[in-house]
Amino acid sequence: MTGQTLEWLWLAHVLGPGARGCGGVLALYPTPGELLEAVGREDLSGLLAPAQAERLEAKPENFEKLARSCEKKGVQIVTMAEAAYPARLRSVPDAPPVLFCTGDTAALNRTPAVGMIGSRRPSAYGVEAAACIGGQLAEAGVCLVSGLADGLDSEAHRAAVRCGAPTVGVLGTAIDKTYPAANTALRRQVEGVGTVISEFAPGDVTRSAAFLLRNRLIAALADAVCVVEAREKSGTMNTVGHAERYGRPVYAVPGGIFSELCGGTNRLLAEGRARAASGAGVILEGLGLAAPAPAHTQKRQTQTEPLGPAAKEMLRHLGQQPKGLEILAGEARCEAGEALAALLELELAGLAQSCAGGQYRRK
Repeated sequence: MTGQTLEWLWLAHVLGPGARGCGGVLALYPTPGELLEAVGREDLSGLLAPAQAERLEAKPENFEKLARSCEKKGVQIVTMAEAAYPARLRSVPDAPPVLFCTGDTAALNRTPAVGMIGSRRPSAYGVEAAACIGGQLAEAGVCLVSGLADGLDSEAHRAAVRCGAPTVGVLGTAIDKTYPAANTALRRQVEGVGTVISEFAPGDVTRSAAFLLRNRLIAALADAVCVVEAREKSGTMNTVGHAERYGRPVYAVPGGIFSELCGGTNRLLAEGRARAASGAGVILEGLGLAAPAPAHTQKRQTQTEPLGPAAKEMLRHLGQQPKGLEILAGEARCEAGEALAALLELELAGLAQSCAGGQYRRK
């Protein structure tokens, strides 16, 4: 424990959850020590909110107990002054001065990284899509970032764990609490290949609003965000808002037009706020990465089950000229959701390829 670490803990306390105004503070006072020296000497009322200004009365030494508690519990304190602090997060205006971490913090700076998010109560289609796309991204060396929550967040982390790829779980609770508790085992697996982080210290009591604050970190830690399945009004869409605010490209998995679970993703596509993703290909292309090698694809083909009826029918309508999802669905006489599931099956079998603009061709 160093005096500098205590000063960063002090700054995190002053700014409070959400780290509002952190960028502005550090632009004027590049280190917490410089801000500390200004307390009582300079007028900081225009720089800090009233509640933040009141917390200036605390002293860095007040946080020695917290630092010792972290050390005892195996929680790493990563401050903005350290190389381990994620570069992508450092550049956003409301980045937390301190991250509390468990696992291997090297994952925080792995590139590229994709935030994979979606419903906590997904459909079978959403689970299959998350497992497929997440697996393809992980196999390509992408670090998957998600919220370690129920549903599609968990599927993203599981996809990374299965491939032994790095993944980052971002908590909306104190770092020493796993929510939901049922994900305790998954958390241990995530820590084995990556890291779990929170801006909330051990023992902190958080409210539901903390999960919305957590969402900005998922968006900031990623080079791109993929939305698998989301209602129009949901925490997932809140994360999308942060991604747009930070200039992160957004991808969305198209879903059935009658499914409320796909209302948010389909709206993103309809409004042009996201690119359609029926597989990892378009995302990898956006990240400047190549699709998996043909030999690898062929290996997966030998391990898959025989094609289902919908996939066989869809294959009849695929050619070398790319076609859009709606056109293919019309030709195969099926709904968009069924068509996308068939295309995912064909991609896994190495028989179809997703192209730019949400189009597909025979491989």
